[in-house]
Amino acid sequence: MKVFKDIMSGDEMLSDSYGEEVDGPFLKAKGAYIMKDTGVAGFECGEEGVEDGVVRVINIVDAFKLQEVPFDKKQYQAHIKGYLQALKAKLEADGKPEAAAELVAQSKSVIAGILGKADELSFYMGENLQENSMVVLVEWDAEGIPTFMYWRHGLVRRSTKVRLSPHPPTVCSCTARCAAAGACLLKTH
Repeated sequence: MKVFKDIMSGDEMLSDSYGEEVDGPFLKAKGAYIMKDTGVAGFECGEEGVEDGVVRVINIVDAFKLQEVPFDKKQYQAHIKGYLQALKAKLEADGKPEAAAELVAQSKSVIAGILGKADELSFYMGENLQENSMVVLVEWDAEGIPTFMYWRHGLVRRSTKVRLSPHPPTVCSCTARCAAAGACLLKTH
């Protein structure tokens, strides 16, 4: 499995099990809602038809412990300016001037569009909420399905080995059984 880390913070942000695709300066991945057992008896989700102790979460947010940040247009504009400058400097310092030039060229063409729809987006950061780290943009389609947009030049891909115990719990491909098992151990959905 390949895991994508934020090169500024080191936070794990995504894995290749979510079907990522490159779109200009972004690496995009579709998220999905899953049901997760909290292990807390008496915890109520508040949704009809959902058992006690089960909550509805977005798979990518849950798997990588992403933290939602409440940016408005001005706050995101201030953050993205500093982030892109820091990322460009990091790429150049790492001996990747072509990647830095590509980042600058591609980001100029999309920033105005992002700022124009900032009120329709959700914003997430890695688990550590480190200043000058990547803010992941989340766009919602008409059916409420989230698309996560990562600044691809700000990610580094690392291979990892999935280690399962010799007798892992049953891991299934449907959210009902994964919720019963506590969560999908392979983070495949």
